[in-house]
Amino acid sequence: MDYKLQDLKNILTQNINPEHEVVFIAGNLANFGRFDSNNKKDLLDLIIESIMQASNEKSTIMTQTMSFQICNTNTPFHRYTWANLGAFGNYLLNLDGSIRSLHPFASYTAFGKNAKICDCQIPFAYGLQSPYDNMLKYDNILMISMGMKPNMTCSIVHHAEFNMHVPYRYIKEFNHPIQLNDEITYKKFYLHVLYKEYYEENYKRNLNINFFNYFLQEKKAIIKEFSLGKNAIYIYNYKDFYNSCIEYLQQNIYAWMSEEPKIKPFIF
Repeated sequence: MDYKLQDLKNILTQNINPEHEVVFIAGNLANFGRFDSNNKKDLLDLIIESIMQASNEKSTIMTQTMSFQICNTNTPFHRYTWANLGAFGNYLLNLDGSIRSLHPFASYTAFGKNAKICDCQIPFAYGLQSPYDNMLKYDNILMISMGMKPNMTCSIVHHAEFNMHVPYRYIKEFNHPIQLNDEITYKKFYLHVLYKEYYEENYKRNLNINFFNYFLQEKKAIIKEFSLGKNAIYIYNYKDFYNSCIEYLQQNIYAWMSEEPKIKPFIF
């Protein structure tokens, strides 16, 4: 056994309060190792219960429920399509009262008081009226990265890239089947994707290190770290991080990259 569920509960309840309007969860729970129960549902239940208890049920829990495995297939997307980013996302989207955004590949799910932030019908994953856009209308947003370092779990960077119109990505259209009320229809959806030139193995990505260096050094932000089992939990203000990303992209539109690319397929 690597940790006790009570250890996780203590971390959550000591760092969440009723002022936290949204608590965003991301990461990989398996990285913590074994805990004092043979039932994974005990772990998932505890996360929800601890957040709701600490916030007096005033917080909304949000996570990413991506399903990229059905991209470029004819598999219809529906409300309970399996999410490929871990157990927590699948657990949340199956909770009564949770709401999942209607994007077949890059959806988000919310549960709690303001779960409607994910009640999105737009064909884009990011940008105006997207889950992140709705979430950012709130002021006190807590990000909890579980079992993974923050730079590996911050999908909000893509929302910043979309809003800043970064030149190294373009809009790609997909015509994908959606199942609603037992009826399957094809609809157009869009993703903000990299140009193929940047998928080559010899192109070195920055993995969001630049964004966090700016956040910590220039904005003097604080990221709390708590050891748990074989890994750690990282907690910080997600809205402050997003605003920091926007500010940094205004100074360096290639901040997501290790350096400004020499090859620019977007120049005509």
